[in-house]
Amino acid sequence: MSLRARSTSIAAFAAVGTLVLTGCSVTAPEALEEERLGCLVSAPAGFDDHSAGALTLEETELARAAGVFSGTSSQRVSSGSATSAALDRMNKHDCALTTVIGPGGADELADFAADHPDDLFLGVSSGTDDLPKNVLSMDFDLVPPAFIAGYTAATASETGKVGVVVSHGFPQSDRILTAFDAGVDLYNKEKDEDQPKAESYRPSSGGAASAKGSPRAIDDTRDAGQEYFERSFDADVDVLVPFGSAAAMGVVTAADEKRMKLNTVTEVPEDEKTPRPKVVWYGTAGGFSKTIVASVEPNIRRGLRAMFPDWPQSKNPDEVAPAPKTGPEEIGGFRVADRHYWGTLDNGGVRIVAEDGFLSRVSDAGRGITDLRERIKSGEIDPEKG
Repeated sequence: MSLRARSTSIAAFAAVGTLVLTGCSVTAPEALEEERLGCLVSAPAGFDDHSAGALTLEETELARAAGVFSGTSSQRVSSGSATSAALDRMNKHDCALTTVIGPGGADELADFAADHPDDLFLGVSSGTDDLPKNVLSMDFDLVPPAFIAGYTAATASETGKVGVVVSHGFPQSDRILTAFDAGVDLYNKEKDEDQPKAESYRPSSGGAASAKGSPRAIDDTRDAGQEYFERSFDADVDVLVPFGSAAAMGVVTAADEKRMKLNTVTEVPEDEKTPRPKVVWYGTAGGFSKTIVASVEPNIRRGLRAMFPDWPQSKNPDEVAPAPKTGPEEIGGFRVADRHYWGTLDNGGVRIVAEDGFLSRVSDAGRGITDLRERIKSGEIDPEKG
């Protein structure tokens, strides 16, 4: 069936309600002259991850409202085979742009795109350059933010123990861990003499935290994230920095539950009170959790606007994409200015900010984050060496 024939069928469904694909949720707006679906696949936390999945879906919905797409389809998957099945199902509905979010489905995306060279795909945070020509990519340099997160975690800690964890397959994992440790080390060098040193926690062997040989890498599941939090908090780690999808959600959920339990305990002597758990989050601003003291945010909005000149633009200077150096090329019905977007601290593609609350009262953390960012940009600090 041709795209135009499918358009007629889809428009008929849209006239009476919402179009539903098997296993997918689709929003059908007022019909355009030609249907253009924006389709998204995200694993394993899906679009409730408060991170790349949620941000990409939000942007795609904004693009739909602005007329870039006539409808959107999104599906959460849990495995590589489910990713392949979702891509096949979406392909049958003539998706104009199919986006796969996270590294978990990168191999499946590459294989499927190679078999469908006339279709256009986008990989978000896939962590690989080995993609076919019809796959655009958006990734983020998280090494400098990880350094700042280590320094910030040490600043926020009440116990002196801080921890970082990455999910298996997360891009730049080893470099993120090294940069985090370097940030803690710099804090120890620059702290006031009367402040105790901070320690970068490494869990002992056993349990989910050492599932595949690394004490600071865990399976990307909520259960693994919750177990890691419990083991860390029991070891007096009160600030955690999780990088991942479902695992990160497991960490922050467990931290919220622990905080609520501690807040219900009454009549505890001041010197016996347990420090409240705190999280430096990778994803959206941390208003959804009171445990979050700072956020490292991938600027999905700026990335999409840099890649697609026709994407809805913004008056926010932090989200305005620079003018392309060369004219956009036509690919799959879209004008594309940048095939491969690499978000960094320098180009505004990644942001790290202190949240309102605890950090706003601790050592002027917001100003400290800004200072560290400028020192990294100037070359004064090497994020992997301190």
